[in-house]
Amino acid sequence: MVAMSKLIQAGIVSSVDAAAGTVRVTFPDQDDRVSDDLPVLTPGGWARGNALPLPGESVLCAFLGNGSAGFCLGSYYTDDETPPGTPQQWGVWFEDGSQVYYDRILKKLVVKAAGGVKIEGDLEVTGSIKRAGEIL
Repeated sequence: MVAMSKLIQAGIVSSVDAAAGTVRVTFPDQDDRVSDDLPVLTPGGWARGNALPLPGESVLCAFLGNGSAGFCLGSYYTDDETPPGTPQQWGVWFEDGSQVYYDRILKKLVVKAAGGVKIEGDLEVTGSIKRAGEIL
């Protein structure tokens, strides 16, 4: 029987195969052993994401009983990192400063785009449109 400590392991992403949706993970506590390609878990359903952990990110992995086949469960915050936004905001923050989040206190969806916003398709607005505080 495989020890529980071998089934769930923390490591650091060493490489990413974006086309396959997999990562390889280095385990510093195991003489820097590198995993095989591990599929990254992602939410399923009618909308899929493509956010893969980047090289250098801390991740948690689950391995099957044989010890080599497994999955990358995702990344987590370390002592050197803090989650973006506030506890009242849920969204996505990008490395260039762009962000899309919902603020449940303000009851607003906030979009900040470093390079502008492109909308393809029809745009329907119910309510006022403001520019610099002035209603258009």
